[in-house]
Amino acid sequence: MIRNPSSLKYRASSFAKMNPLGASKLLVCAKAIEDGDLNLADSLIKDVLAGNDDKLVIYFVEALVRRVYKIYPKNPRPLVPSCTFLRCNMDYLFFPFFWFAEITTRSAIADALTGKKRIHVIDFSLMPTGKRWGFLLDDYVKQSGDAISFHLTTIGPILSKNGDYLNEILEKLPAEAKKLPIEFEVKHVAANTPAEIVEAALKLERSSQDETIVVRWEFELHKLLAQPGATESVLSKLKELKPEIMIVVEQEASLNGQDFWECFSSSIRYYSIVFDSLDKDNFDHGNHCKVLWEMYFRRQISNLVAQQNTDQIVLLNTFAEWRERLFHSGFRHVRLKTQSKGTFFGHLPEYHIEEKNRHPVLYRHDDPLLFTSAWKPDPTQPNSESSGSWNQESSLRAEATIPGGSSGPPILAGTVSSSSFLDDQPDDPHVIIEGNVWSPECFSINQIAASAEIFDMMEYICHVHYLPLALTWMSDSRVLHLEKSACYLNDFAIVEFMEACGEHHLEEGKGVAGKALQLNSMYFVSDISDPKENNDVKGFPSIYDSWEYGLHGVVAIKLASVRISSINYVLELFLPLGMKEISAQRLLVNEIVSILEKNSRNSWRVCNEELSRANIGSEVEIMAEEVGTTTITQASQRPELSEIGSLSSMSWFNVNPPGDEVRVPDTHDQEVEQQNSTFRPAADLFPEYKVDGVATSSERRRTSDVWQF
Repeated sequence: MIRNPSSLKYRASSFAKMNPLGASKLLVCAKAIEDGDLNLADSLIKDVLAGNDDKLVIYFVEALVRRVYKIYPKNPRPLVPSCTFLRCNMDYLFFPFFWFAEITTRSAIADALTGKKRIHVIDFSLMPTGKRWGFLLDDYVKQSGDAISFHLTTIGPILSKNGDYLNEILEKLPAEAKKLPIEFEVKHVAANTPAEIVEAALKLERSSQDETIVVRWEFELHKLLAQPGATESVLSKLKELKPEIMIVVEQEASLNGQDFWECFSSSIRYYSIVFDSLDKDNFDHGNHCKVLWEMYFRRQISNLVAQQNTDQIVLLNTFAEWRERLFHSGFRHVRLKTQSKGTFFGHLPEYHIEEKNRHPVLYRHDDPLLFTSAWKPDPTQPNSESSGSWNQESSLRAEATIPGGSSGPPILAGTVSSSSFLDDQPDDPHVIIEGNVWSPECFSINQIAASAEIFDMMEYICHVHYLPLALTWMSDSRVLHLEKSACYLNDFAIVEFMEACGEHHLEEGKGVAGKALQLNSMYFVSDISDPKENNDVKGFPSIYDSWEYGLHGVVAIKLASVRISSINYVLELFLPLGMKEISAQRLLVNEIVSILEKNSRNSWRVCNEELSRANIGSEVEIMAEEVGTTTITQASQRPELSEIGSLSSMSWFNVNPPGDEVRVPDTHDQEVEQQNSTFRPAADLFPEYKVDGVATSSERRRTSDVWQF
């Protein structure tokens, strides 16, 4: 039964960002999904999305569809794209959230450390920030005078496959500490999942009885709610450590999933406020920051709407709910004073801080978004659970030490433990977890599900292979338009380029993606910025932008939808900026196609009617040496090649105009040791074939127009 319509109307009318009518339909849709009426949900989704480009609406619809079919990545993706360089950590976290956490916790921690000789700060943070602790170190030494040691342990998710973002805390911070008369040690433990957070916490120990411990939680404590017993086990362990103070920063929202419909309704309201801020407020940040913030909230929305038995589930509690949990775990609430009451920031008058129930709360207008609270162990309150109640198998791997050290007082540059998403490998056969069977009657739901799966695939491929951008085009009467929800931006320095691409539709045969659609196959250009190679891709909408952003290799791959016969997709993937050698580009395209083939999940088919001479097996060869060259020219007839290895036949490159000749390296049969390589070795899989009826080999002239470089 659908709940009282007047109640729906009342709730929807209070949403700050979303259209009230659209919000009402989303709520009815959520109830239909809860009741198992997918046909009604499909009709409502079609109605909601008709002519609606509101990102928030799209993200909530996507979250509902992911819930229906259980479409989620197998391993947690890094929070920051692997090609994105963080100038500073505040670039990633939504600015009001980041700044509120900084200004409401710094003075409380400094007060707790005053006069102490041995310090151990345990920081459970979404993002480790070296500058925060650098300022605290200076204050600590000045106030304590004859301080002895400062030990910092940060526990949090791996933000990026590129570990450079940790330099600030693992290299710069120890370097600054060398100038101070103290013994300094810093350690970073990577923990992406609730199980990893628990295991990291249970390994914490007090080094001496006179050590002062301070615990700081910043947007990480709520993750434990997804695992039964995790919160109690961690809090029990922390209480045993007897911290001087424990600071908790969390979102002020009751999104605990106990009642799906109520949780969904509250989620819409909460994120309406956030996205209204993203659209209207005056942030002194570039577009790349806003896109990054939107990506973070999109991920959180999907995980909030996820089913309870899904590993990716996210739950949020209000301060009142946390107070109840912490009380039963042996902690008492203490007042946290703040000197930042009133207007939050000069250029953001929409935000302000108020003290409520002895703790600061961040408001946007009249809506609470975040709170910071302080807690102390209560020796009179018994623990609700012992640390031994956690029986999950450990997810942490062996720790790897980062080289460091110095003369004088011992300084450990840092250690980092690995985590689950480091298991991602280019040859991982399954990127997306096995979900539910799709309903053949739900066209709109299936279309969104296909886009969600493609987005997960694009995210994975870009993450593993450092591709800056992957665009997804969807065909409509042989005209391509950009399916923005299925595109993945891995390098936020080129956000304007992606936006420029979205302003155009591509006719069949125009641009790289249009060529792939026309050929019902793949189409590859080694250097899109080279006018000599662009004779065949006239109509590429953003070719001048590609010059500006340093883009070169690009491949378009057509996917035919198995479930929706009237829709086809073309994936346009831009190869790494520094990859200019055709041989390396060719190998990478092979690997990308292999990943797509292995993860089709019966949802799409890679259009691959022809084979190239390049190796097409489950393994790809590495050209370790470039000895000799081979001339490639056009031929009137393509070679007939049978299916080889684990992949079906596929077409390869159609690039240069007929008659052009380009010299490319020969390949050789040899094995090359793989060490942190994207590609795996394999022998030459095509020692001999026929072109125009003439037998040839890898060392002879190739004349097939499949190889029109």
